[in-house]
Amino acid sequence: MSNQKNSTRVTTRQLAALVEIEPCRSEISVLRALEKERQHLVDKIRQQELLLAQDPSMTGNDVADSATKMSRQSNTLAMKRLWEAMLKEVEHALDRVENGTYGLCEHCGNPIAEERLKVLPSAALCIDCARLQVQNIRAA
Repeated sequence: MSNQKNSTRVTTRQLAALVEIEPCRSEISVLRALEKERQHLVDKIRQQELLLAQDPSMTGNDVADSATKMSRQSNTLAMKRLWEAMLKEVEHALDRVENGTYGLCEHCGNPIAEERLKVLPSAALCIDCARLQVQNIRAA
């Protein structure tokens, strides 16, 4: 055993200053891209709603005019539904960013390839699970 009494050791090391944690740049760019896409889709949906509201009713005796108007309304309604589905996907992606699960496949849990997320920021499935889903839909 040692005969030394309690001694204090002095060092010249300094503690690093506290740093406030901020979202990483990639997360910020993802949020910006998703918010931009969200606003774009909201604008598209409003546009389709205006077109539906402005389209005159199908009164009159001309069958060709009525068919043209019906076709236009059908196309407008289909586009509106498409934009709404896409908006739902973007909002789901925003929720995943908030929950910390963005970039992870909802089916297998593996990371979604960065290249896929660059092309489709709202992707919820990795490419393998997305292909499997398409195959299952086609087989049904």
